[in-house]
Amino acid sequence: MKLPAPPADNKFRILVVEDDAIIAKLVNINLSMAGFDCRLAVTGLDGWNAFLSSDPHLVLSDIDMPGISGHELTAKIRAQSSVPIILMTAANTDDNEMQGFKSGADDYVSKPFNPKLLVTRVIANLRRVYRYDAPAAPSPMRTPAPVAPARDEATVPDGWSKCDSCGYMGPQFKFESTDSDHNRIFVCPHCKNRSLTFSLG
Repeated sequence: MKLPAPPADNKFRILVVEDDAIIAKLVNINLSMAGFDCRLAVTGLDGWNAFLSSDPHLVLSDIDMPGISGHELTAKIRAQSSVPIILMTAANTDDNEMQGFKSGADDYVSKPFNPKLLVTRVIANLRRVYRYDAPAAPSPMRTPAPVAPARDEATVPDGWSKCDSCGYMGPQFKFESTDSDHNRIFVCPHCKNRSLTFSLG
């Protein structure tokens, strides 16, 4: 099945399908702060059209929406793509959750939800599909890696790093570079700042 290649700039595209404007804004803000490129759709049909036009790396969708439901949208997407799909709903029942998985969803989030946990679920599903946690190949010319500060368990998943300057978060190897003397250094790929500390997974 179709699966978009990881973007070179590490701006993974997330399609958010949610008819509640407040929830959509909350999700968009938190995912954007984590370094993702978000596109919003307010109905299942809009979500389907947005999926076809934007080729997202992950879909985050409500279930109860005007037009086609999140379950129907999931089935349509899954018929032609293997991108991760996370469903959100306030109807927290076993039957609803089972129906979501049967339609092709990979994960399930009950409303109300913790935004940080939602971002972590998005990262975990992307990492599972795109193998973001693959370490950079070691080089014999490099000096031992500098000791990094402790990881922020609440916000940074294993194998990921977060820039304390701009808030960008991504795979740890994306932050690794070398200086002119071949010393291993940490540089944020987003703001290029290296005079700061990182929370490393």
